Amino acid sequence: MMKTILWLCNRPIEENADKRDGTWFTAMARGISESSEIKLAVIAQSEVKTVSLCNFKNIIQWVVPIDPLDRIGLPPRRTVEAIKRIVNEIKPDLIHIWGTENYWGLLTARGILPWPAVLEIQGIKYVYARTYYGGLTLTELIRCIGPVEIMRPSAALFFGKRRFEHWGKFEKEMIIKNKNISTQSDWVRTHIKTLKPDCFLFETGMMLRKEFFDAKPWTPPMKQNKEAPVIFMSSSGAVAYKGLHILMRAIAILKNKYPEIVLSVGGDIIKKGIRKSGYSRWLQSEARRLAITDNIHWLGPLDAAEIVQQYHKASAVVVPSFVETYSLAMAEAMVVGVPVVASYAGAMPELANNGYSALFFPSGDEAACAWQLDRILNDQKLSIFLSQNARRTGISRNNPHNVLERQIKIYNAILSNKTNLIDKGN
Repeated sequence: MMKTILWLCNRPIEENADKRDGTWFTAMARGISESSEIKLAVIAQSEVKTVSLCNFKNIIQWVVPIDPLDRIGLPPRRTVEAIKRIVNEIKPDLIHIWGTENYWGLLTARGILPWPAVLEIQGIKYVYARTYYGGLTLTELIRCIGPVEIMRPSAALFFGKRRFEHWGKFEKEMIIKNKNISTQSDWVRTHIKTLKPDCFLFETGMMLRKEFFDAKPWTPPMKQNKEAPVIFMSSSGAVAYKGLHILMRAIAILKNKYPEIVLSVGGDIIKKGIRKSGYSRWLQSEARRLAITDNIHWLGPLDAAEIVQQYHKASAVVVPSFVETYSLAMAEAMVVGVPVVASYAGAMPELANNGYSALFFPSGDEAACAWQLDRILNDQKLSIFLSQNARRTGISRNNPHNVLERQIKIYNAILSNKTNLIDKGN
């Protein structure tokens, strides 16, 4: 008998090429919806004025407005009541909550939605808050105040960190009051078990988009060992803890040896006009100070096919984050086989072995980052060695069939109360 699983998401599942964050659950939804065991339904936030039915293929999908939240972390009562009506209509066997970054987990934690549930951990804001500034000095933080922050002070990095810290109390409530919790890394599991020792923890896989598995394996580009190597980085937004400024400083060091080196940056980072954040403006001024303005190519948001194109132009991909609960960017690069240089932070060391399938450097250390990149640029045998091992590791770890099979096993284990079959928390 088919089981109905209801997903609560921060954005709807759509057909269009995806250039935003959260791409893993879109890929997972496609796989789950093709299963003969699961009927999938979704409630998601979207830029709508009223609650609307917006089905995607064979997936029942409702979208609700993105409302301001009250002091207890919930949207207006009308939205909560609408969600309750939809859930009562769907009658799910299990609710899968995607992330603690929004209010969804509070609905099950507080008994507003009294259905069996599993809480998926994506990011942990109260942990991210500790490195939110990305090592920026007080002077640099002040220089990150631009027109946007003057007109809207809440946009400043200082208030961004405060928001992460404030939301942390709601995240902790979700974790403490939800019994079943799903994660993708031991690093996250350590934080969850510290907060809620008696929870049932499940290890889920990360479903990557089809384009990365279908891509031609990476080979060293023609400019690999010459004066104009390409280094690629992508980020979902202009946030300091992603460490782009660290990579820029590493590029400035490498420019002494590779004068025409190119840093290609994908993501919605440098907006135009008044919408440009203070941190983005500071990045551009930092590029001028480092004399690398002409070495940086701001590519804007990229879909999966465009990211793959950039991989094949690059000599290496860098993930310089100060914290990551998984790192989709690193996993995608490894599947294609691009040599990866990553900071030794958060869960990233779990994705690869240093010197075998990636090269690591201490987070915030631009000199060490530059050194690891130089090793790849100078040694084609090393880059091919890393590439082959990364691809082998990534394809095995993120195999779509295995990821999908494991997800369905988790649903079945929770619904049959056989959590001991998969639980990694004990």
